[in-house]
Amino acid sequence: MTQLKSRLMTFLMFLVPVLMVPEYTNAKEPSEAEIKEMIQEQFERMYQKGVDDLEDRIVITGGVKPFAVVTDTGDKTKTIRIKQIEEMPADLAIEVLRRSLIALVKKGKIGATAVFYTAANPNKESEADRVLVVEMEHIFGPTLAQLVPFNVTDGKARFGEQVVVEMEKKIFNINVGEESKE
Repeated sequence: MTQLKSRLMTFLMFLVPVLMVPEYTNAKEPSEAEIKEMIQEQFERMYQKGVDDLEDRIVITGGVKPFAVVTDTGDKTKTIRIKQIEEMPADLAIEVLRRSLIALVKKGKIGATAVFYTAANPNKESEADRVLVVEMEHIFGPTLAQLVPFNVTDGKARFGEQVVVEMEKKIFNINVGEESKE
């Protein structure tokens, strides 16, 4: 029940700016289709911003250290990089990034996340030896991971066909209203 109240409070935080504008005072509650469209648009914006941010890095190093693109409660998209992560092993870096995002969620600062990192390709039959992983989560529930196999040859990244799968929540599996212990 408290998780439902927390989600409702976050939803209301999205609506407050709209309700404060006079011409929207008679606005009706968004439909399920409108909410799904908003979530899709946020996921697309975060994905595009992240891909734009990593293209050069992936060619130079053959991978990227974990970073995130988030949509804040004002519907602004921001990139989050933690300087110390650059020196950490990949598995530890991902965990540190996730914990940092959880702390921001608990403070009510973000409503959607996209965590970007590269890993060994789990599909041994693929020609690509690496995969770009993008884990996307939204406070309203949708959670998915996008895996894109790639190779870097002759100074160019060549991406294969993406696979999208549902995944377990890693960031929004907390009660948003609870105090951050991080």
